[in-house]
Amino acid sequence: MAYSGEWRTEQALLQRSSERRSYGLLTQFAVATLGISVFVSGLWGLGYLYEKLDVPIALIGVDGTIRHISSTDVEDIVAANLGGGFLSLDLDRIRAGLEGHPWVESASARRKWPNELVIVIREETPIARWGDSGFLNNRGQALDLGVAAELEGLPLLAGPEGMQRRVMQQYRIFTQLLQSTEMKIIEFRMGERGGWHLRFENGPTLVVGRSQVTEKIQRFLRVWDKALRVRFDQIDNIDVRYGNGVAVRWKEKQKP
Repeated sequence: MAYSGEWRTEQALLQRSSERRSYGLLTQFAVATLGISVFVSGLWGLGYLYEKLDVPIALIGVDGTIRHISSTDVEDIVAANLGGGFLSLDLDRIRAGLEGHPWVESASARRKWPNELVIVIREETPIARWGDSGFLNNRGQALDLGVAAELEGLPLLAGPEGMQRRVMQQYRIFTQLLQSTEMKIIEFRMGERGGWHLRFENGPTLVVGRSQVTEKIQRFLRVWDKALRVRFDQIDNIDVRYGNGVAVRWKEKQKP
């Protein structure tokens, strides 16, 4: 009988252990179910909140000094690339659309609570005309600006097609080298063989050639200061392609 009592005791312990395991499983299931419910409810709440906050854009603000781009152009570009509300709009798409405008050098877009889109635009700055109808910025990039009468006073740069960057680079170097003369370059050309030709405002042309440019300009400046400055308006052409000298062609009836 002692053995039977021990057996009944062990059986009771096993039963209580089984009940505890069942209770634990039920508790874990209940906690998991509650967690899933909370998670699903949270997702639903976030979705609901997102829909409430994703309101249509009511105001477009533009920062930056803009002279050549109309507000209508900006609005049309933004409208074509908006594609969403305050939260769902694609800022990169709007920026890319704005930078596709020929007068826009760079652009950015950001949200402003609660329903505003702020655009920052930096306009291109044409530095020179290129050929018959084009324009260049300070990096030598071609700008398709159409007819721009207010830009007719810019210097004219020309050269073989595809050499815009090279010509602009050399134009800036020449401008710096000649800064002390206070002469304004109004034409700057690269010849087919790579030589450089300049024309000054109310003054002569300067033929430099394609090699040893810095040395040639320095030689020209020495002669300019000593002999040519006082007779600037009488000179038709100056040629510094020679090894040790400067050739001067005088205007008719102005020869020394």
